[in-house]
Amino acid sequence: MQRTFPMLSRTILALLSLVFLVACAPTAKDAGLKDAIKEHPEIVLDALGERKAELFALVMEGQHDFQDGQRQARQDAEFKKPLSPAIDPARAMRGPADAATTVVVYSDFLCPYCARGAVTLGEFAARHPDSVRIVFKHYATDELAKQAALVYEALAIQDPKMAFAFHDAAFAAQNEIEQGGEPVLYALAIKLGANVSQLKRDLKRADLAKRIDDDTAEARSFGFDATPTFVINGVSVRGAAPLDEFEDVLRRVSRPGGQEAPCAACDKKNS
Repeated sequence: MQRTFPMLSRTILALLSLVFLVACAPTAKDAGLKDAIKEHPEIVLDALGERKAELFALVMEGQHDFQDGQRQARQDAEFKKPLSPAIDPARAMRGPADAATTVVVYSDFLCPYCARGAVTLGEFAARHPDSVRIVFKHYATDELAKQAALVYEALAIQDPKMAFAFHDAAFAAQNEIEQGGEPVLYALAIKLGANVSQLKRDLKRADLAKRIDDDTAEARSFGFDATPTFVINGVSVRGAAPLDEFEDVLRRVSRPGGQEAPCAACDKKNS
């Protein structure tokens, strides 16, 4: 919702109008006013200082509008030239293998925003159980996050469903992992039914470590510099975005002209 601040806006407009009048139609009186403002800029500062809270809110609103414009421009460019993440069919996926829509996630198990994003993505997938699949990739930059990613990948070898169960459990236990470190990760895996001997072997696999590094490199190659980032059929949604943004992108990538894609869960709810 766009908010306005009439008193502050009038103050700023009044001050700007004085400056523009001086610039566009200088007279002796205007020149004197211009000189006065130059010699005493505190006149402007004092006027704005009386509305500090409103000025700050107005600046923040402007920043939000600017960022929203950048996001829209970036997505428009990606609709025309979609990003192309590598999709390895051997990797763990959540949802139908032949789904029309693929969401590739670049995430960090220790990132709080990633935990929030995972909840939103779960809601999104639940709304489209027959048409959306999820590929979870890693943007891990510290050692504990890399180890969490490695446990996920090792579990995926045993059972993709176990890997995603670990995904959910790890995000829910971020504080415990931060405090307890790697032993907490292994305890989660064992609790989920992992074969301990196989887990120990697979955690040492060089190809899994390389997969994690390749994921991070791929994310950076697309210009992603923060987590989480989601790529929906080649179009990025960055940060812990609201569900509406996921749905908006899906509408645009699924149907010509931006018609809404079918939502099986919604249809059942409304029938």
